[in-house]
Amino acid sequence: MRTDEFDSSIQRLVGPIVEPWGFTSTGGKGCSFRRQVSDDLFHFIVFDIKKNRQEFEVQVFPATPKLGKDQWAGFPNFVGIPTGTEAGLNAKSGVGGGASRFSCRDAASLQTVVSRVVIPALETHVRSYFSSIQTIADIIPVLEHAHLAELLR
Repeated sequence: MRTDEFDSSIQRLVGPIVEPWGFTSTGGKGCSFRRQVSDDLFHFIVFDIKKNRQEFEVQVFPATPKLGKDQWAGFPNFVGIPTGTEAGLNAKSGVGGGASRFSCRDAASLQTVVSRVVIPALETHVRSYFSSIQTIADIIPVLEHAHLAELLR
């Protein structure tokens, strides 16, 4: 599947689900959805098509500009993922359970996996994950590297 086809399909299929939760992709490229929780806290849901263009993963993470301009340089298209590998959405176990790889060989397989697996995982796991991250202090326990916590204290 071509990247532009993947991006537009994700926008069409997922946008109507996450936009009522306050997420937007306006002003960005690809399929990165974000919502601003406070002046310095954002939630991200990023759909990442793999190089083989046959599979994709979903990354779910909080981020803040307080972690430094290197982390934030590509906003809104890309920001560093401060939770590292724990950002992966696993369809069964939730955020941080090792990212599931979803098929996107063609438009039909993408639509099927998004409607049957990805959207239910977003509704079940992502909403509850983000409900526990409402302040900068809430990010500290999920940071990949302890030295980043010092930037937030």
